[in-house]
This record gives sequence, structure tokens and C-alpha cells, in this order.
Amino acid sequence: MRIIDKTAAQVRSLTPAEEELLAGFASGNLAGPRLLQANQLLMKVRSANQWLACDCRKDALPVLNVTLNGNTGTLFLKNNPGTAEHAPGCPFTKDEREEAEREAQPTTPAAWLAPDTPLRLIGDFAKASDNPAGSGEGSERREQQRLLSLLLTWLETSGLNLYATHLKKDLTAQFAELRSVASRYPLLERVPASNYLETRLDMKHMMMLKARLREATVFGNHRRHGLMLDCVEQIRGRKLFNNRSEDGFDFQGHHLYWGGSRTSGPLLALALYSPATAGSHFYELIHVASVPVLSRAHLFPVYRDEEREPLKALVSLIDWMASKGVKVQMRRPVIGGQVMDELVLTSDQDRVLSVSLLEQPLGPEPDAENFKRFADFKSLETFRKYVAGFFMRER
Repeated sequence: MRIIDKTAAQVRSLTPAEEELLAGFASGNLAGPRLLQANQLLMKVRSANQWLACDCRKDALPVLNVTLNGNTGTLFLKNNPGTAEHAPGCPFTKDEREEAEREAQPTTPAAWLAPDTPLRLIGDFAKASDNPAGSGEGSERREQQRLLSLLLTWLETSGLNLYATHLKKDLTAQFAELRSVASRYPLLERVPASNYLETRLDMKHMMMLKARLREATVFGNHRRHGLMLDCVEQIRGRKLFNNRSEDGFDFQGHHLYWGGSRTSGPLLALALYSPATAGSHFYELIHVASVPVLSRAHLFPVYRDEEREPLKALVSLIDWMASKGVKVQMRRPVIGGQVMDELVLTSDQDRVLSVSLLEQPLGPEPDAENFKRFADFKSLETFRKYVAGFFMRER
């Protein structure tokens, strides 16, 4: 076993005693001073932004990273995705449950969160007297899911899932709407989320939020936490990337994504910002929830990558129809809809057209007379002509 940096260059080999210590840690056999020793060693590796490489194979190096559970403050070893499997019998052999835990998303669908009710997005740190056996796993999963529900609720409440030419807003106004909605959602009793929300993900704004959180007295005995909201280019592995930082920003917890499928950016991302361990003054991004959006300038939610081009064409078409005196609104339900890929277009409340832009159907088709699939048309131009004709004939 050796320590490597993230370019795969060797830092040093572990001593036999250190290897024995980590093998015991991986199998869960340590307690007392030995467990403390293992945690100290792993924390040094993690703090130096390094990985562990296992020597159990001669042809390839299985690589592990030291991960911190942001809710419980405990360290554990995780095999890096895409690296070699450990040799049979290796104490660091990948647990089959690990992949499932990494990919599994909460089964509970995103739900509307009522305003003026404490969100409780992250649990308090466990006390020494608490039972460490996974009794908190269910509540931790619910806390994670609430972050995605909150992002979708804010999108819908702020009207960003509705497009109409006369309602068009620039990016500053769109974020202003989101901040306004956030003021109705308390993190804890009498702690509005907007007081501890930054809408720009960079080191400067993270430090500003950290300073406010460290000086805050409103959290009492509860874990201090805030929120970072921004439009990012992509989320890859455990990093958020935007156009202001090539290195990206690490997060320690889970990535929750709308619709149960990863989609490329741009993405509207909402991240929890908090110390990862009790008593720490080091703040980190913990869990992240994301929703794909049409562009960096237009935060309209997108269900799948394949929707982007026809959706841009629809936006352009709605603007053209508005120039001809026909006002059409396009709405995407993000919470509670039976068919999340459905777009509902309405004109002066007298004509309604429901469309799906996906090639393959998702679930049952809506039981509506005026429902069309983009995939059924020969080309984007044919689709545009149909939609324009639907709303403009006999005008």
C-alpha cells in the first residue's frame, strides 16, 4: 500500500504497521486508540489531497480515496470509480454495496416544501453518547432528498419553469427571484435561508458565507450551515466546475439529480455548506442537488440533454409568435407531474398543446387530445410549423 498524489506520482510507501492498521480499519475491526490512530493517518492523507494505491495486483493499481461522511463526521475508504478492482482476498476489496450506495438515489419523489416551515436540511453532529450503529441512515437520506425538493420548489415558486416572451427576465432578475423565494424558507426556526445564501460559487463568496456562519448566534446548539446556489458547467465525480475555476470545487456528500439520470451542463446547483466535523472551523460543500437548465442565461429546467435544441427552437418560436400578437406560455411541471418530460403550451387560455421532446417515451402518455411527440415529426422545422399552425390558425 502506498500514498500517491492525484497525478499518480508516489509520495511514499506505508510501513507494514500502517498497512496492518488500515487493513483493520477497512474490515471494521479497530476500536479505541487503534481506531484513533487509523483516523489520524487517514485525515493526514485526505488533508494533503492525496489517495491510497493498493499493491495487491501487479498489473494495475486499485486506488482508494479517503471520504468524509458530512453528516456523521466519520471517515471511510472508498474505491475510486473506474480504477482497477482489488485482487481476491485483499482486505480493501470493493464492497458490492458501495456501488449501490453511490448510485442509489432516494426512492421518495421530490415533494413541494411549504414556506415558513424549518427545512432542517442537515442533521446535527452525533454526540459521543449516541448509538453509532446506522440508526441515522434513514433520516440522513431524507435530509439529502429535501435539498433536491428545495431546489425544485424554488424553481417552481420563482416561476423559472414558465416561459413567455412578456415575462422574460435577465440572469440577474432570475437569481433575484430565487433569493426572494429563499427568504420564505427558514433553515431553522427564525433563520431565513436567504440570510445564509450565496448565489455565486467562488472562493470569495464561500469565505463571505463562512464568516457570516462563524459569527452567527442564531443556530444555537444546532449545526451551522448555509447554501451556495449557482449555475455550473458540470458536476463530475465529487467536483463542481464552473467557468470561474479550472480546478473546480470539491463536495463531500451526495449528488442528487432531477429525474434519476445524470445530465450534462449547464446545471443550476444548490449545495449545503457546513463544517464536516464537530468543532471544526473548516467549512466544506456537503451535499449537492442539481437541475439541468437551458443555458447560463436562461434557467428554464431541462429534463434530458436531447431536449436542448428543440427547446431552444420552441423559445424562439414563442418569441416570434409574440411579435405577431399571439401570446403563448410554456410551462414545465417540476414537482408532482406524472410525466416530467411533458411541456404544456397555452395561448390566452383557449388553446392547449402538450408536447414531449424526448425520442423515447417516459412512462404513459398523457391522456390528452392535444399531445404530440417531437420524435414523431420528420424534422425540427416540421415540428415548428405544426406548433405555429396550432396556435396561429384562424387568428
